Amino acid sequence: MRNPQSTRAKLPPLATLPAFSIAARTGSLTLAARELPLTPGAISRQIKSLEEALGVQLFHRGHNTISLTDAGRQYLTHVNAALATIDNGTRALLPDRVRLVIQAPITLARRWLIPRLGAYLQENPNVDLNIQSLALGASDVPDVTVTYRRGADEARFASAFLLDRTVAVCSPLLIGGTAKTMTPGALLDLPILLDTADAWSWRRWCAAADIAFQPRGGSITFDTDEASIDACMTGLGIGQASPSLIERELREGQLIMLCPNINPIVGAYEMAGSTPTGLAAGFNQWLLTWRES
Repeated sequence: MRNPQSTRAKLPPLATLPAFSIAARTGSLTLAARELPLTPGAISRQIKSLEEALGVQLFHRGHNTISLTDAGRQYLTHVNAALATIDNGTRALLPDRVRLVIQAPITLARRWLIPRLGAYLQENPNVDLNIQSLALGASDVPDVTVTYRRGADEARFASAFLLDRTVAVCSPLLIGGTAKTMTPGALLDLPILLDTADAWSWRRWCAAADIAFQPRGGSITFDTDEASIDACMTGLGIGQASPSLIERELREGQLIMLCPNINPIVGAYEMAGSTPTGLAAGFNQWLLTWRES
């Protein structure tokens, strides 16, 4: 008689599953390494160990890029469900849960903060987060408020956790294979996308390129950088954006940078209000750990 234990699938190395899940979410071994924290090499070895245990390839690997295979996408659904069950069970056992209300500009929250919150929650598993958009108004008194301040002088932003450097970007659908040969002046012959009525980012970019801001191909103005980025990805024109806020789009080739050596500072994201204490102070300090040197 066959032992029923002999037909049971062997579990993969469970310690490798968080690395797989985070690498799949971020699309980057480097970002996954910062969340855990490990080195990118350690993340790569864990994923390789998982693939060998399963006997399937989970990621396509390119130059500084990774993307899920069909098998990887299928497996990720089960891994994320299992990790969520464990996380919920762990949180239910933890006493003295605390709530942290964070207000932030919507584009920063969606494009920069959310992809990094997993690292914070791993370090602070008893915290329940409430993320609110400044643009939509406050429903609770915030513990942490993140604001955006314009400016061109880096010295003014010594306390900022994220400098806003702007670069010209567009969809590859707009200019085909001519991106590397485009000159700053030639960009203004194409439709220009503005994320503010006064064209602040474009004027700063043109000043850094030592050309006049004179759009000759027409322009479309939006009231948020989020809308401008969306329009840019559809091929409506050339936009301005911070590489920090379009990491995924650049990595996946949905957007490409034009004249990337022109990247002036146009502002910064900072923590506002009086000096916080306790949990809020800890969150602010965590934000500062992400500041690029």
